[in-house]
Amino acid sequence: MPKQPWFAIDESDEEYYEFTDHERAFVAALRERTGPWAADDVSSLVGRTDEWDSLVAYLSFRDPGAPVHLIDVGVHFTGDLVRGDRLHNQLYTLPDRPSGWALEARGTVEELAERSADWFRTVLRKPVVLYVWLNEERWAYAARFAFADDDETISQLYRRDLAPPGQEERLIAAGHVRGRGWIQTVGLPAPTLYQHIRGDLDAAALPPGVPAVTKRGPISGVWYE
Repeated sequence: MPKQPWFAIDESDEEYYEFTDHERAFVAALRERTGPWAADDVSSLVGRTDEWDSLVAYLSFRDPGAPVHLIDVGVHFTGDLVRGDRLHNQLYTLPDRPSGWALEARGTVEELAERSADWFRTVLRKPVVLYVWLNEERWAYAARFAFADDDETISQLYRRDLAPPGQEERLIAAGHVRGRGWIQTVGLPAPTLYQHIRGDLDAAALPPGVPAVTKRGPISGVWYE
């Protein structure tokens, strides 16, 4: 168990967010249910949405091999309804289109805490891997964290200055670019290697023939979704 249990609420949070008795009961029940398997390598927080209309309880994942934030997953609790999914990493809002592993349930406080705890545990078991692409077997020009069971991108980077000549232009022409010119690594060929980060690797669907490593060299660049 971690030094501090997940979903602990300190006095300053109580004063600022003005949690209702209903919300405090939900958080207490959630904290009790996640206590036996909470871990120090995943942090938690309890707060509110910007609209102040629901309580948010979420877990934050980081890359254990580097100071890189990976993903926030959490639930929005409102009365008799709880909805859970990947959250925006600054606003903590739910996505417009629910993921395939999203949660939506109605019930009592105890029932929703139970459903939420089970959902968090399921998400924690999802296999997370890091795919790395090397140029000339030396330079890491691209990398991608992903849920390896459904191939959902968590975060990625692409270094055009280290990439093979002409590749960036081919990717853009094929439509593998988004937003402000962010190259989407799903358009790349098979990765050079992968590293298991967390979760149940037996549930992963990995590219055939890609070797696994337990250690990796330096990977630098701007990470984005």
